[in-house]
Amino acid sequence: MRLVRVGGRYLEGREQRLWMALAGLLALASAGIIVAVEIPGGRPLYLAAGCVAVLTALRLGGPVARRLRNVRKGRLGERLVVDLLRGLPDDYWLVNDVTLGLAHGNIDHVLIGPCGVVVIETKRFAGNIRCWGDDWSVDGYVRKSVSRQVNSGACAVRYFLSDRHPDLAPSALRWVESIIVFTHPLCRMEVNRARTTIVRYSQLFQVVLELGKKHRMAPATAAQLAQTLANAQARRAAQAGRGPLTVAP
Repeated sequence: MRLVRVGGRYLEGREQRLWMALAGLLALASAGIIVAVEIPGGRPLYLAAGCVAVLTALRLGGPVARRLRNVRKGRLGERLVVDLLRGLPDDYWLVNDVTLGLAHGNIDHVLIGPCGVVVIETKRFAGNIRCWGDDWSVDGYVRKSVSRQVNSGACAVRYFLSDRHPDLAPSALRWVESIIVFTHPLCRMEVNRARTTIVRYSQLFQVVLELGKKHRMAPATAAQLAQTLANAQARRAAQAGRGPLTVAP
């Protein structure tokens, strides 16, 4: 498998911002304690201000810590998927962290090869996961629809590549597959009438191989589409000032 975009920068950036937020809240709490305890004179006012600072830091610290934990889990899940797909032959191309506009957000992985064009969304949820059509819940709590998310990304990739390769659109880009892969070993899934392919981590490799038998995209076509997508991401990253990407020769 040829990795044409290393990826991980989207979640890495989120993790860095959350660490900075936690550091800021810790500094706020420390300052509040100092103001409340150490500064003499005007004690009631200083005490009140210090207590407000500490309580604010405590109230915001929990949600930030939970988001940070989820982002770290997401990064682990994405790394596991990339490592798994490295076992594919060299006629497969993987582009990670694809962004095609603010409306579609970040796409974890786009795999292009004999399988055709496949958009993969990685989740690391634990517990009881229930999918009914486009409605999702985890342990009974309603979650944002993962199937709508991945299918929106698949449509964005299809339109993007079709616009740049109209000669390939009627055949190679007639349909872009979408897959949701759950990487947590303790997830339990109940799936009914899913609007996409939903698999466990252990099933992903075989599902990709089966798609390869179904679509049989030519290696030259796959390479052309992968480079178009990777080059677009390189230009976007350069415009954002994030530096060069890793691109396979």
